[in-house]
Amino acid sequence: MQPILQTPRLDLRPAALADADALWALWTDPAVRRFLWDDRVISPIEAADTLGDCLALAPKGLGLWVAEARDADAVVGCAGLLPVSTAASYDPRLAGLVEPLVALTPAVWGRGYAGEMLDALLAHAAGALGLARLAAVTDVPNVASDRMLQRAGFDVLGEVPGPRYRLRTYLWHAPPSSDAVER
Repeated sequence: MQPILQTPRLDLRPAALADADALWALWTDPAVRRFLWDDRVISPIEAADTLGDCLALAPKGLGLWVAEARDADAVVGCAGLLPVSTAASYDPRLAGLVEPLVALTPAVWGRGYAGEMLDALLAHAAGALGLARLAAVTDVPNVASDRMLQRAGFDVLGEVPGPRYRLRTYLWHAPPSSDAVER
């Protein structure tokens, strides 16, 4: 099952069906959807379906978390560990791997929350899940995500054509001291 993940300033609690409206609002924000949904405005039904798919992953310790700032008691975004799906059709080297997802409301950009969330996901992936490798994908124009991933230790694999922008693909290896195993 998904545990509650904590960072110095955030609580990441497993997403629930009750979060559908808040996630839809986050995912349809123009600045967020630009890269998360290739600038497509998704419907509330599509958001609920996506949330349902994420909830189905919870027994494996994967899925989606809602990020809440402790000092404001407010939802500031979401984070996820999800099987690579569509991106593997663009870069087959990612097939079978898990990738992190981080999305923040623009009102809190620049505060370091995204890096905290990613660090919590990596610790959970390597520790509790025992994953030795993770994949990541960004749209090439998403410079902030590229910097965050590289700062967290992801190595660039290359660039491939994508649905809207070129995609940059990455691979992360768990630190040797973790209990992660190659899968």
